[in-house]
Amino acid sequence: MFSYFEERSESPALSLCYHLAPWDRPIFQANTAAISSIHMGIGPNAAQTFDVFRDWCIGNDVKLVSCRLAQDRLIECAFLEAQGFRFIELNYRPTVGRLERFTEDAGIVICPAVGADAAEITAIAAQIFETGRLHVDPQVGPEIGNRRYAVWAANAFRHPGQRVLKCLMGGRIIAFMVVEQPTPASRFWSLVGLAPGLAGQGLGRRVWQAMLAFHHREGAQEVSTSISSHNVAVHNLYVSLGFRFPAPAITLHWCPFGPVKLPAS
Repeated sequence: MFSYFEERSESPALSLCYHLAPWDRPIFQANTAAISSIHMGIGPNAAQTFDVFRDWCIGNDVKLVSCRLAQDRLIECAFLEAQGFRFIELNYRPTVGRLERFTEDAGIVICPAVGADAAEITAIAAQIFETGRLHVDPQVGPEIGNRRYAVWAANAFRHPGQRVLKCLMGGRIIAFMVVEQPTPASRFWSLVGLAPGLAGQGLGRRVWQAMLAFHHREGAQEVSTSISSHNVAVHNLYVSLGFRFPAPAITLHWCPFGPVKLPAS
């Protein structure tokens, strides 16, 4: 849905690839950017090479830069922190197989969401997430974090590579999932949410099991997702369902102009 142009700053000491993130502009009402790759080399001028990127951020009025590194890339992590980046979270991509183990739940109906559901699902997404990387960043905060999840859910109804599923109980939407299909035999849960007020009642486990059974019925053999280290409850739920956790990635943020504030309306 969004295209971007990747820039590069390079020297023997540092190779840096980065781009604007146009999908975030409606959320921040300003430019944000992402570092897509960083590699430390040999030489004394890494900071000077980074300054090219810093000037690019200032010239484009970039309010937030994000970077995600493999957990063992400590040299690059330390370098970015020395330039003003801050550690935000560990991001996990757990996976589960053997989906035939999961059984359908007679009380939960899973079906595609339709356009008429978009407003309700978007409203759910705007209320239920508290541990996203924007929420926990003290220089960004929950107001922008809530906007991010609402826009994410709304865009999923139009995204050609995503579909939105709704989980119904007694005709009421109790949960939704934004699902991608990397391969015919795999599914990726891009965004998952339980309706407000339903946490702590055992419904989460029932919904997740029913969804895994649903994917098995449609021919999938593996499901993966993405969770933050701050979301301990969901982490424990995935462990109990048999998800396997690979090594995490480190998420870093940098706000070139200080705390991010939305323009006054």
